[in-house]
Amino acid sequence: MSMIGKLRQLSEFELARFKKNPGEMVRTLAGSAAFSADPQVYLHLRETFQQSPVVQKMMELSKQGKAPTRELQLELQQQMMQFMKESAGLRKAAMGKPESPPQSEPPAGLKELDLHKSWHCLHYLFTGKVEGSDGSALGDAILGGTEIGGPAADTGYGPPRALSPAQVKKVAEALDAFPIEQKAKTYDAAAAERAGIYVAQHDPQELQDYFTELRNFYEDAASEGNAVLLWIS
Repeated sequence: MSMIGKLRQLSEFELARFKKNPGEMVRTLAGSAAFSADPQVYLHLRETFQQSPVVQKMMELSKQGKAPTRELQLELQQQMMQFMKESAGLRKAAMGKPESPPQSEPPAGLKELDLHKSWHCLHYLFTGKVEGSDGSALGDAILGGTEIGGPAADTGYGPPRALSPAQVKKVAEALDAFPIEQKAKTYDAAAAERAGIYVAQHDPQELQDYFTELRNFYEDAASEGNAVLLWIS
């Protein structure tokens, strides 16, 4: 199970609707009605995974700025696979319910960006930080925003976060002024890995390519007056 950084444009009206109904947001982001079949069972399953010793150890190491051992990474991978297997059972059970049809495609008018595994490298490049925003527009670009939906909207690595249209405009301006070529060339993958960056090994061209996608995404969102939803899945 990979940690994938994702962003989604949405109008202020749609953001207000998601805030009012987190369940709708979760189903939309998941692309199916999988987790509406028995939400209490799924929430218990997810909480059990998140409270497991290996996940807690990974979180503690991250707070300390330390990289996890290979053994710990393998153990986490095994637990993730088990979690996905059990979640898939809920998904399969839900697919037969006609009142909750799957949504395999995002609603018309919404635009998404998948940063794959580059999201953490880019955030580190922007801020020098491993976790969270530093309060700057660049810090908000990937790990900023206000959490919405609470625990019930947790996509696996915390609830989605939302940036208002005003914040989106500031991020777009900051990205437009960011010297990506210079920063990508001086990016120290070894230092990033020591700091605990997820998939730290990205070459300069990869970083520039993903940055361009991110900059264009925010430029488009700002021009449309849209809010942005951010999450890790």
